[in-house]
Amino acid sequence: MSYTRYNADNLTIELIGEKEVAKALGNIPQKAPLVIRNAVNETAKDARRVMIHEAKKRYALNSKGRQHLNDLKIRQRAKVSDLGAELHIGGPSQKKQMRNDLGYFKTIPNRPYMGVDVANAPAYFRGKVLKSGSMKQLTGQGKLSKGFLVKFTNGTTDDKNHVGMVQRIVGSSGGPEKTRTGAPRWRNAQGNVEKIVTMGSPSAAAMHHVIWQQVEPQVQDTLEKKLEASIQKTLARAAKKGARK
Repeated sequence: MSYTRYNADNLTIELIGEKEVAKALGNIPQKAPLVIRNAVNETAKDARRVMIHEAKKRYALNSKGRQHLNDLKIRQRAKVSDLGAELHIGGPSQKKQMRNDLGYFKTIPNRPYMGVDVANAPAYFRGKVLKSGSMKQLTGQGKLSKGFLVKFTNGTTDDKNHVGMVQRIVGSSGGPEKTRTGAPRWRNAQGNVEKIVTMGSPSAAAMHHVIWQQVEPQVQDTLEKKLEASIQKTLARAAKKGARK
């Protein structure tokens, strides 16, 4: 009777079988849309809570990354005229959305070394995505340098003051020649300022997509239970009202 659908950004919770619900309501079948609406909306709220909880258990996120898991929102609640609820994460209209950036995950050290402080940086940063995984040295590969943290304070990201994990493209040129304070940037042996790229990781949408595969049976079961509870509550209310007549 229940139905769920998930794509890259949206989770839709619907319930098909309105005729069966109307039949279960006996002499008040007109209450079926209201009963379904209530069950779907309660399930959507529960699904959001469960998905965020399970994602935090699986992924080794830092505090900023955990905050972005809460970006999963109920974008559309079910109505009697439209019995589907929709959960959504990310998208162009959502400010400060989580990037595919290892800077949102556990790293050691967990702060950038910039300017003269670079001399104090370790040989390699280490990081991991899954809590069950081990910390790995971010040594780089091919034309990508070892990973290192930097703080973004300009318009290059929607997340103001975001600390991101980046790599240099070894041998490239064309990067910004000065820092935000006007200091000259590091140059390679050829005298070029190398371009930097973000060191990738799962986005919040990708993490929730993985988690949805894990919790879908639980959400389906919740919807069935919420529906039965909504039916019984409506019948009880109708019986109480009838007893007063």
